[in-house]
Amino acid sequence: MAKALQVCPNSGILWAASIEMVPLLQRKTKSMDAHKRCDHDPHVIAAIAKLFWHDRKVDKARSYLNRVVTLGPDIGDFWALFYKFKIQYGTEETQADILKRCIAADPKHGEKWQALSEAV
Repeated sequence: MAKALQVCPNSGILWAASIEMVPLLQRKTKSMDAHKRCDHDPHVIAAIAKLFWHDRKVDKARSYLNRVVTLGPDIGDFWALFYKFKIQYGTEETQADILKRCIAADPKHGEKWQALSEAV
């Protein structure tokens, strides 16, 4: 991973994977480094949102997930992550709101989204 980040230092996907691969105690430091390098990359912001969600910092996680779907509305994986968050911490109205926003955005990309959306 270190070699890949040296070759592609501005790759948000690599930084997000790097955040998830390091031990728990190093994730905060790694996420700050990733945020400095790729401030506007939705993959990095999603990884940071997952950290806040894991630490039960619900308000920060909500704001970061909202930022993720704003930065990458075409990536369905982020909409699914935000919807899962709202199922756990939101009301039925907020879940319906996320669902409407997702339908309006009509996402077509994502690591898992494409296979699931094309399945019959």
